[in-house]
Amino acid sequence: MKIPNYSRVRLLTDKYREQGARQNAIGYVIEVYADGEYEVEFSDANGNTVAQFAVRLNEIEVAEQDLSHITDQAA
Repeated sequence: MKIPNYSRVRLLTDKYREQGARQNAIGYVIEVYADGEYEVEFSDANGNTVAQFAVRLNEIEVAEQDLSHITDQAA
């Protein structure tokens, strides 16, 4: 399974802790490399980049967007 650019992903490993991203951190794929690696950017709540590095497919999973805070105003 290939994950496309700009996908929201969750980090499945804690091995990048020293680089600024812990297990379960949410990031976005910003580049898909031909060798199967993914460049992922992790940001803080203000949108500032806190970590950016390449990971393998088995180190991330697609993370569904949490839209529970959005309500239907048309009702």
